[in-house]
Amino acid sequence: MKKFLINPKYNMNRNRETLKKVEKPACGFNTTLLSAIGNTPLLNLGDGIFAKAEFMNPSGSIKARMANYMIERAEEKRLLKPSDTIVEATSGNTGNALSMIAAIKGYKIIVMIPEGYSSERVQISKGYGAEIRFVGHFQVNDARAAAIALGQQNGFYCPAQFDNEWNVEENREELGREIISQIPEGFKFDAIVQGVGTGGTLIGVSQALREWHNPNIKVFAMEPTESQTLECCIVADHKIEGISDGFVPTIYQRHRNEIDEIISVDSDVAIEEARKIAYERGLFVGPSSGANFWAAHKIKRDNPSIKTVLTLLCDRGEKYLSLMYPL
Repeated sequence: MKKFLINPKYNMNRNRETLKKVEKPACGFNTTLLSAIGNTPLLNLGDGIFAKAEFMNPSGSIKARMANYMIERAEEKRLLKPSDTIVEATSGNTGNALSMIAAIKGYKIIVMIPEGYSSERVQISKGYGAEIRFVGHFQVNDARAAAIALGQQNGFYCPAQFDNEWNVEENREELGREIISQIPEGFKFDAIVQGVGTGGTLIGVSQALREWHNPNIKVFAMEPTESQTLECCIVADHKIEGISDGFVPTIYQRHRNEIDEIISVDSDVAIEEARKIAYERGLFVGPSSGANFWAAHKIKRDNPSIKTVLTLLCDRGEKYLSLMYPL
């Protein structure tokens, strides 16, 4: 039998006393995954680039935060009742998140999505039990109008993610504060870049950073080169799904003056960067994460005074297998 020797300098009694002082984690069981939303790692990717690993949220994307927050607020305000049906327009991730929440809480849900997006996110919402309605092609505006109209009818509730300031509020008060709590003392972010879908993430997080971290942080909005809707009203199909949905969101219009610059990224570049992040770093992420990562490096190259850039890895690569890894 193998013998384990105790180091003669090891004071067993002293270390027992030390162990008694260590706080035990709270014990108990969770009944749903909703308590697992948030508290994602803030990763140092090197060369002054840092990224919040939002793909680790339940439902596989950053949208779990906003969706859960808006449903909770709607319940508190009695805008959403137990017998109601949730209805929302989405290019995919918000639909996945809301479908997950609806399954957990027992709501019916209708997801309105344009045709032309990768099939995986549609299948995920279906898997959670959502009814899928296809409205229009690729651009989300028609689906948005249909969802809002249905949401105004008795027995339905539409969170209206592109318009609702609760979206900004969650990203400022929850995600933004969470990021700040993870920043080491004495460290400063010089810039943040994020692709714009609803605009809620970039605007809410940057508000938090300017208020409680660095009032001079530079804020960059990112969009596809093929569809520069924010910059010059070009609306076209592209492959960075989840951003540039064919119109300028109401949230972005309200807060446009809070954006310092807009940067564009080619779809093929975004996909290649996402693939590289997977095989070089073990982070299996979607095209918008690749675009954010590439944009962060470009910001540093073009602005010598910017030494540190924060961005987000928004969703998981499994949602885009047919797009990024066709057989």
